[in-house]
Amino acid sequence: MILITGGFGFVGSNTAQAMLDMGEDCVLAQHKNSRVPELFKDQVGKHIFIELVDVLDIETLLALGKKHKITGIVHLVTGGGVPAHPGAEAVELAADIHSTVTSISNIIQVGQKWNVKRISFASAPVVYNGITDLPWREDQLLPMMAAFPMEVAKKCGEIVANYLGRQTHVDCINLRLPAMYGPFYDPSRSSLVGRLVHAAVKGKKPDLEDIRYGSIYTEDGGDWCYIKDAARAIALLHVAGKLNHQLYNVASGHPTTNQEIVNAIKKVIPNFKIELPVRPMPYTSQAVLNWAFDITWLHEDTGYVPRFDMETGIAAYIAWLRAGNEK
Repeated sequence: MILITGGFGFVGSNTAQAMLDMGEDCVLAQHKNSRVPELFKDQVGKHIFIELVDVLDIETLLALGKKHKITGIVHLVTGGGVPAHPGAEAVELAADIHSTVTSISNIIQVGQKWNVKRISFASAPVVYNGITDLPWREDQLLPMMAAFPMEVAKKCGEIVANYLGRQTHVDCINLRLPAMYGPFYDPSRSSLVGRLVHAAVKGKKPDLEDIRYGSIYTEDGGDWCYIKDAARAIALLHVAGKLNHQLYNVASGHPTTNQEIVNAIKKVIPNFKIELPVRPMPYTSQAVLNWAFDITWLHEDTGYVPRFDMETGIAAYIAWLRAGNEK
């Protein structure tokens, strides 16, 4: 039985489904009450078990082990996303770091007590900030400096998980997750694909004013991965027998430009009207505009190959929303 923290989130919900597809039962931990996705309604109490858990409270975590025989943990809970701004208090800026490190420590502590097979931790592309040699590989040396709160938290998280895993002899792996889109994504968040697809399905003009990650310029892009592929990769890594590394990139393995995203949407919804801006001159050749992950290690250790490209992923996402799903 696999414990998934953040089990009702975008990544957590899809990872739970991927685990079910592989024959694994799941405990979905949530911090607050949340509506159970229709996808799981028939599975609750049979193969899906729901628990209210605060990962910063070790006692609530330990109590889970008395109710369920947990054999593995996928830790997907992220920090609070504290924004950096001039003059911010140090304690405010350090909030994500504190919660990240505390939750990892608690998760490894209970994992050791329960003698779990493996614990998987979610990391992010931001750890590669400043590296212009593409595609990004797990064996590249990361800068010790960081420019964003999330970058600090994720780098600290990877180091803490690796260190505590080695010291406690708990098998811990870090998963660097890509830019993702698909079912259960909250369109109010700052994803370009999510904003564009939801606007196209509703026949509205997309709101691109506060896209925080990446850019909206037509020629820019990144490693966009359909969530069903990413979730399957997470599940494959988690249930694999022997792994040769403690760190894996999870992604499509190639970049997709923003214009290619628009083209994929228009292939399904031809009347969708949107013109993305062109990057203004002068163009900075040092900028990492079309980043991608190298997924060689992931493929070698699990056999993973993406099943969706941007066109088939966008088509599946649109079909999901048109079927009556809110997100």
